[in-house]
Amino acid sequence: MKITVELPDLPDVDRRYINEALVAILYSQGKLSEFQACQVLNINRRAFEEMLPNYGFSILVDSIDNINIELSV
Repeated sequence: MKITVELPDLPDVDRRYINEALVAILYSQGKLSEFQACQVLNINRRAFEEMLPNYGFSILVDSIDNINIELSV
């Protein structure tokens, strides 16, 4: 799925920040597994785990569905 969002010009906010923030939110709500989040952002797990606190989230938040996705990869 590809989604396009139009935002006004926001000083000091770049595309990468918006992508990371959205993925962090989706991960924290159990909509994306860690594996899926890493794929979307094209980063490794360590980088993802280090990125989450920048957006106020912890790697320790997970759901049974996400754990099952991780185990099936």
